[in-house]
Amino acid sequence: MARPKSKPLEKTRLGSGLTRVLRILTIGLAVVLLGATSGAGWFFYQAEQSVYAADQPLDVVIQYGTPARGIVTLLQSNQVTVNESLFLGYAAFRGVERQLMAGVYRIEPGITQRQLIERLSRQDQASTEFRILEGWTVDQTLEALGRQPDIRFDVQAQASRPDAIASMLGLDSPYPEGWLYPDLYVVPKGSTASELLRRSAKIQRRVITQEWEKRAPEVPYRSPYEALIVASIVEKETQHPGDRERVAAVFANRMKVGMPLQADPTVIYGLGKEFTGDITRKHLKMDTPYNTYTRKTLPPTPISNPGPRAIRAAMNPASSKALYFVARGDGSSEFSETLKDHNQAVDRFIRRVAAGKDSK
Repeated sequence: MARPKSKPLEKTRLGSGLTRVLRILTIGLAVVLLGATSGAGWFFYQAEQSVYAADQPLDVVIQYGTPARGIVTLLQSNQVTVNESLFLGYAAFRGVERQLMAGVYRIEPGITQRQLIERLSRQDQASTEFRILEGWTVDQTLEALGRQPDIRFDVQAQASRPDAIASMLGLDSPYPEGWLYPDLYVVPKGSTASELLRRSAKIQRRVITQEWEKRAPEVPYRSPYEALIVASIVEKETQHPGDRERVAAVFANRMKVGMPLQADPTVIYGLGKEFTGDITRKHLKMDTPYNTYTRKTLPPTPISNPGPRAIRAAMNPASSKALYFVARGDGSSEFSETLKDHNQAVDRFIRRVAAGKDSK
């Protein structure tokens, strides 16, 4: 009887070798998938962990132009325990790494990394926004707050009484003007106007204190409040890049030699509701505590809420001997050291323009 033919030795070895390779690849793939799954799980687990364990909420101010890594550094410096790689990685996963925005953010104890990223990228559906513009008065801020439907306006009774607003803000002075920090505030929907205003005043006090400590030694102000008054005038006079420091230098130079500031915005503020949009010679001669044409002293209070750039400029004015400036008509100003040069600049930029308009 014939015996069955056996498989060739080479084929048997080849088959068993291929099986081993496939088994190894399968096991390797399973390990990789398990590792990836575990890694992804850990990644998302970390996103739900608290990054702020302090007892009190924290206000973080993110300046315009701060890059994502700069935001991480700022958070870390305020005891917010975010890991740069995890934070930026999760932001990239959500597609918002380039959408982390400037503003004032409240960070509560227990906030998670996911919640924080949603808030910084304005994807937090439970939050709303309110902006205090640089140069706004307290009255303008209150009017705008009253129109914000997602913020509860709980200061109606105090709105017409500056001393009541000042007391609510925790100020020693009965005048609240100048003490609000202009920026965009991200707050929970349903939060109160009073809480937002108190936070704003707290930040402004901190900014003024910090900038006063870094002031130029030759500035003529006797107190941070005098510097705040000048900053509020600078804010209303110009927002042109580079001109703030030069305008502040004009006012500082005038204070040093005893000249009146002659700033139109102070006159306008003193006129209140009497001002209808066009300042006249009659207005300039109408004496009020805020008329810096008729009085050589500083106004008794700030005339607006200045931003940090105006505050910094007032406390660190440019190195300049200029005593005069006039608007060029393009947002910038022409500066002069003598009255003769100033009058020529006025002829160039004001009187000739007015004459041209009259001839049309």
